[in-house]
Amino acid sequence: MKKTLQQLGIHNYFYYQSGGDNTITDVSGVLVGHKTLNEGENIRTGVTVVVPPTDFSKHGFIAGGFVFNANGEVTGLQYILEEGKMISPIFLTNTLSVGDVFSAIVDYYEGKIALPIIGECWDGYLNDIWGRHIKKEHVIEAINNAKDKKIEQGCVGAGTGMTSFGFKSGIGSASRVVNLGNKKYTVGVLLNNNLGNEDGRHRYLRIGGVDVGKLLGEYTIREKEYREGHQSSTIIVIATDAPLDHHQLNRLSKHAVLGMGRVGIVSYSGSGDFIISFSTANKVPKRETKVHWSMETIEETLLDDLFEATIEAVEESYLNSFLMAETTRGRDGHIIEVLPISDIISKGKPK
Repeated sequence: MKKTLQQLGIHNYFYYQSGGDNTITDVSGVLVGHKTLNEGENIRTGVTVVVPPTDFSKHGFIAGGFVFNANGEVTGLQYILEEGKMISPIFLTNTLSVGDVFSAIVDYYEGKIALPIIGECWDGYLNDIWGRHIKKEHVIEAINNAKDKKIEQGCVGAGTGMTSFGFKSGIGSASRVVNLGNKKYTVGVLLNNNLGNEDGRHRYLRIGGVDVGKLLGEYTIREKEYREGHQSSTIIVIATDAPLDHHQLNRLSKHAVLGMGRVGIVSYSGSGDFIISFSTANKVPKRETKVHWSMETIEETLLDDLFEATIEAVEESYLNSFLMAETTRGRDGHIIEVLPISDIISKGKPK
C-alpha cells in the first residue's frame, strides 16, 4: 500500500494546507533527483539531490542549519553555519560513498562548485556498503533526473537502504503554505529517514498522536546482528520562498527537531541528525562581483507561523518516508518489512 498520509485520508489533523504536490518542490524552482541502485542480492543504495533554482557559478542562497546529534557527517555544513550561505546543491547518499560523490560533483560542475554539500546515512544492513557502488555516472544521473513535479519517495535514491523504528523507510517529503500579511509563502521539506534505533524498537512511534508502538508490539525486531550492526541517522532539508536571513534559517532548522519528536524520534547516541535550510528569496552574488548588496527579510515576530508549518511538514515527511517504502530484501538475505499501516488504521484509527 504505497500511499502518502494525505492519500490515506489520515491527514486532517494538520493545521496548515499543503502545497500542490505536498513535496519540497512546491517551493518554486526547487528540483529533486534520484538515482537508485537496487541490483542483485546485496546492492541497495543510491543518491538523491535537491537542486535550488540558481547558477552556483554566479549566485548562492542564504542558508542555515542545525546539528542535533553529530554522530555523522554533512560536508559543507560548517561553511553554511559560518558564512550564512549555500554554494552547492544538496546531495544525500550512504556513509562510505561521500568521497566518491564529492569527487563526482566537483568534476561535473567543472570549477563552479568547490565545496559540495553531502549528507550521509548508513545503509549497511541492507546494502553492501563496503563495496562503494556509487560511481560518478550515478551522481550525474541523479542530477539529470531532477524534476519539480511528482517526485518519488520511499525506497529511492539515498533512501533505498534506509530503516527506521525497525521498519522500511527512506525518502519523505511534504510542504506547507503560510499566510503572512497579504503574502503566501511555502515551506518544503525533504528528508532521509534512517533512525533504525539499533534493536528495531518502535515503542515511541506515533502517527497523529496515536501510540503506534503499543499497537504493534508484536512486530518488534530482535535480531542480534541488527542490534549490533545498524547505525541511525537522518538528514532534513528545508526550503522556503519566505525571505529569511541566516539567523532566521538557523532558528527554522532548530524547530525541525520538534517535528522529529512528534513522530517519537529519540535521537540516540549513535545518531547523526543534521538539518539544512535555505531561502530562495534572495540570491547572494559571488564575492568577486559586488562590494555591496541588499536583501529582504520578514519581521522576526512573524516567524511563528513558519515554525509551526515546518514542524508539520517535517512530521508528515517522516510518515511519508514509511508509507511510500516497500518491504526490502538486501545484503546477506536481510529483510526489513514495511510499516503495517492497515493494522494501525484498524486498531488506532488516527484522524
